[in-house]
Amino acid sequence: MLEATVLPPKKEAKLQKPHCYGCKCTPKERRKHLLMKMVSLLLVAAVSAGSLGLVSASALPQPAAATGKNGKVPTAVQLSMPFCSTKHLLPCGSESVSAMMLLHYWGIPVSLDGVVAAIHKQPLQKNGTVLSGPDPDKSFAGDPRKEGSAGCYPPPLMQATAQFLPPLLRVQDESGTSLEQLAKERLSVGEPVLIWATKGMKEPGGSLRWKQPDGSTCEWVKNTACMVLIGYDNGGYWVDDPTEEGPVRWEKSLVKKRYEQIGSRCLIIRRAE
Repeated sequence: MLEATVLPPKKEAKLQKPHCYGCKCTPKERRKHLLMKMVSLLLVAAVSAGSLGLVSASALPQPAAATGKNGKVPTAVQLSMPFCSTKHLLPCGSESVSAMMLLHYWGIPVSLDGVVAAIHKQPLQKNGTVLSGPDPDKSFAGDPRKEGSAGCYPPPLMQATAQFLPPLLRVQDESGTSLEQLAKERLSVGEPVLIWATKGMKEPGGSLRWKQPDGSTCEWVKNTACMVLIGYDNGGYWVDDPTEEGPVRWEKSLVKKRYEQIGSRCLIIRRAE
């Protein structure tokens, strides 16, 4: 069995057993599950066949570095990766879809169902007027398949993606790192970055509040979105945002502002040293 190195999870998260689809789903839910499976299978087949320009996972993928001649950092980079949208798939699935895209970039043909099942989840529950739920640094608050759910921050997604990595790859929490540094040190050597910002780079749209197990209150920005930072040029950053339609370029100052408003949270998959 392949093992992966996690560097280092901020907080330990226990893994949940895979979700099993039952017969209690409505026809609409069954159609959505079927669509998600079909998209996952098509993406997995494409990655496995190498038709997306990726190397085989079994060959220990080595994405081509973007660094220019003489080791200089290039002035512009745009990495190529398979794109998938959350539309018609997962109501709250930006973390799951972004993680799947990142894994596919590294040649690991995991399905969307597989990623969703690997993420540790805890429900949001209402008792009278009080909403309670997990610490998003430990568990996904709600379920990616269900409306009204929130999401999670890097640690639960790290635990989930680590399950699919071969020994020479590792997942690492880079939260707190500036976008400028991520571009220089990660994108320039062919390593895309998962970042947390807002859908469509819009102003944070209010908060969903709930009581956490330790009694503190979590304030989750309602339009939080996880996406993949794939490139930059002199004035902008390129992201694969699963809530949008394909790669999108935004002004650097705007991406920086939204990234910092959500706490400068990010993670990467990189080659083990």
